[in-house]
Amino acid sequence: MRTDQLLTQILPILHSVKDDEKKLQQILDFLLEEIYEEPDDEITIPKKYQKLVHDIAESIDCGLVCFLNPDTLEMEDIPKTLLEEGYDLDEDEEDGTINLKYETWEKCITIEPRESRESFGIMESFIDEVNDKSLKKRLINALSNRRPFANFKNLIETSNYREQWFAFKQKKLEKSVWENLIGENLS
Repeated sequence: MRTDQLLTQILPILHSVKDDEKKLQQILDFLLEEIYEEPDDEITIPKKYQKLVHDIAESIDCGLVCFLNPDTLEMEDIPKTLLEEGYDLDEDEEDGTINLKYETWEKCITIEPRESRESFGIMESFIDEVNDKSLKKRLINALSNRRPFANFKNLIETSNYREQWFAFKQKKLEKSVWENLIGENLS
């Protein structure tokens, strides 16, 4: 059957229940859970940058500031707390300080860890991926109460969605990193 024929059969069914809110909600729920797929905001990262983008995403997720030499694709990452606290990082290693390679680079792209609101947005987006209505409700509640990050993490860690969460978060971080690098004219 062609799509226009199928649509011709579906529309009268929808029209017949147009005044029944409960039935319309059931149809909507079914379509959202079983049929509808969000438009894929998939990004295409060129093969030569895939590992780099992956590594930067993991680093910023750990709270590291990443420095990238766009000419050599060499990366150096440093805990943001060290940079914020003003440690003397560029002295000789003999006295316990660190020599930083990025300071010798002619060009350098800096990629900062995510802000709390960005991390919160990733968690909110992930909730839409959860089909378990009970877990979804608990996750929403966790983000609405005190200590949203810890509560969300605790719920995810003990759920069947743990691996899906990590993959989802990594994909979002990689997308953000790649967009940042494109903005810096890396590609």
